Amino acid sequence: MIFDANTSLGESLYGPRATAEQLLTRMDALGIDRSIVSSFTPRDLDLRRANHTLSEIVAKNPRLIGFARIDPRLGMKSVAELEACQREGFRGVKVDPFEQAFVINSDLVLDFFKECAAARMPALVVSGYPCLSSPIQVGDLAERIPELTIIMEHGGQLAMHGLGIFDCLLVVKETENVYIETSGIPETGTEGLIERSVLEVSPNRVIFGSNSPVNDPAMELERIRVSRIPDNARNRIMGANLAAILGL
Repeated sequence: MIFDANTSLGESLYGPRATAEQLLTRMDALGIDRSIVSSFTPRDLDLRRANHTLSEIVAKNPRLIGFARIDPRLGMKSVAELEACQREGFRGVKVDPFEQAFVINSDLVLDFFKECAAARMPALVVSGYPCLSSPIQVGDLAERIPELTIIMEHGGQLAMHGLGIFDCLLVVKETENVYIETSGIPETGTEGLIERSVLEVSPNRVIFGSNSPVNDPAMELERIRVSRIPDNARNRIMGANLAAILGL
């Protein structure tokens, strides 16, 4: 099974767009069985409308699983939206500290992530922004809320220079509730983050994600296929680890 942890639908304030039909066509072409879907940040910034629209799409497509876009800065309004999204069938949340202008481990958003943990809603975090969502900051949030499952997008390497690999490895070694999502990780090889995470930490802590349609899902699949790791680890990364997190 191939299970993509990171795709987006809708029309982004910043330009990218994708429909469910386009996503499903790409999935069929590449042999991807299921995908996590979230809304792009919409042009009108109305995340309630975007989440509701996405819930209707997911309800019609059993291969898709919804992660809600929620602004965690809004206190009880954020919690109310989390509860509404649970009722609509969402299985997790996605947050982008850069787009939403918050620090991932700040006290401002801590109560919201505690509610996510209580609801057993994993948090997919766009990671690697200096001073906002560096691997060390993501790790601090994980230590403060050990019940919260965190999927760290891009392996915390969003800056694409690969200099945060040691911070990322430290975080996954020290915090069992943090998982590495693989899209856009800049280095692949015997010393790459995917290989080192598997061989030095655990094959259970790495999750395939494509960041489609921003990234090319075919290239992101190839990143896993060419990694120098055991085949059983590759199979876990491609889908079994994410399925286990979601209880599927």
